[in-house]
Amino acid sequence: MELVVLAILLSITFSAVQGATPKCCVETTIKFPLEVLQKVTKYDVQTHQGVCAIDALVLHVKNKRYCAKPKLERLLKMMLSKPRKSLKYGSAV
Repeated sequence: MELVVLAILLSITFSAVQGATPKCCVETTIKFPLEVLQKVTKYDVQTHQGVCAIDALVLHVKNKRYCAKPKLERLLKMMLSKPRKSLKYGSAV
């Protein structure tokens, strides 16, 4: 009986740990189309000192994630700090 309880507890613990597995970037790029960079809503910094193996910037564009080289952080900070222009039909440009 004790063995069954132990097995159940281990399976619950294993499934809980599996659900908490982080999504790490495994490779990065520095080349992105300007259209993609302009649509970035936020970014996260991934470091190799945590559970992930490499340093990266995780760019969030709608429901997608892109892995960029950390060198892009300076450019992204500038782009995200500027107010975005939104063109509407019928408005003067």
